[in-house]
Amino acid sequence: MALQGKTVLVTGATGFVGGALVRRLANDGADVKALARSPEKGRSLRNVPHVEIVQGDITDAERMKAVMQGCDIVFHVAAAIGGTFDFQQRANMDGVRNVMLAAADAGVKRVVHVSSIAVYGYRASGTVTEETPLNPGRVAYNRTKAEGERIVREIGEERRVPYSIVRPGMIYGPRSGAWTLLLFRLARLKPTPFLGDGGGNPAPIYIDDLIDLMLLMAEHPAAENETFNAVNDPPPTWREFLGKYSQLAGHRAWLSLPVWAAKLSAPLADLVMTLRGEPQDVPELIPYVTGKRTYSMAKARELLGWQPKTSLDEGIRQCAPWLREKGLLS
Repeated sequence: MALQGKTVLVTGATGFVGGALVRRLANDGADVKALARSPEKGRSLRNVPHVEIVQGDITDAERMKAVMQGCDIVFHVAAAIGGTFDFQQRANMDGVRNVMLAAADAGVKRVVHVSSIAVYGYRASGTVTEETPLNPGRVAYNRTKAEGERIVREIGEERRVPYSIVRPGMIYGPRSGAWTLLLFRLARLKPTPFLGDGGGNPAPIYIDDLIDLMLLMAEHPAAENETFNAVNDPPPTWREFLGKYSQLAGHRAWLSLPVWAAKLSAPLADLVMTLRGEPQDVPELIPYVTGKRTYSMAKARELLGWQPKTSLDEGIRQCAPWLREKGLLS
C-alpha cells in the first residue's frame, strides 16, 4: 500500500494490463486517473472507487500535459500492438515522447514504462538478461517498443525524470485475449495442434505477478532508471503451458505439426505480410517458437528481492471462472 493517497496516472487503463493495474491501485487506496480515449472505453471502470476516468490520447501532446498535472506516479501501459510501422510509431514512440515530456513538466516522481521482451527479437537464445543487446528485427511492434525504451531513457536523463522499464513476456490470466482466450481455444481442440513436440520455451507471466512487480518498481530506490524482465524463470515448455489449458478443457491429446512444413511455407507467409506493410520475420519466428531460452529474472531477485509467486497450475486455475463466463468452459 505504498502508493496509498498518491495521485497515479495509468495510460492504457481500459486494456487488460491497465485495467488490472487500475483496480489494484484503487484497492490499495491510491487516487487513480484512468486515461481512456473515449467515455465508452472507460465504462468498465466507471464505478470503481478512487478512480477518475479522464478522456485523452497519448498522441495528443497538449492533452497529456493537462492530464499529467498533479500526478505523483505514472504507469505508461498504453501501446499499439498491430498495424503498420507508421501506425504503431504514433503510439509506441510519439506517444511515449508525449508522456515523458508531460511527466517532466509536471514534476512526476517516477514513470513506470511497460515495454516487452519483444525488443530482444526472435533470435534471442540461451539466457537473455536485461543487458542482452536488443535485436528487434523488422517487426513493427518489436522495433517501435525498442525505440520507445530509447526515448524513455533519453528524456529521462535529459529532463531528469526518474523512470523504470519493465519487459513483460506473455501476460496471461482472466481477461487476457491473446495468452488465455486464444490459447485456450487452441487447447480445447482434441488433439491440440502445435508446431513440433512443444519442447521450446514460452515466456509466460501471470497478470497479478506483473502488477506486483510494477507497483514495486514505482517506488523502490533500486528500480530507479533500471530495466527488468518480467517472466517465469525457469520457464515452462510449450507442452507444459499449453498442456495446462488442454487439461483444463478435459484432455491431454497433443498433435505435433511438422516443423519442416512450416519452414517451407514461412517465406511466402512473410512476403504476404511484408506486402501488407506488416513484416513479421516469419522464418525467424519458427525457430524462436521451437527453441529453448530463458529470460532471466536474476536482476529483479537481486535488486528488488522479487520473483513471480504464481505457479503455472495456480495461474491456469485462476483463469477458469473467466473462461466459464465466456462460455468456453463448462
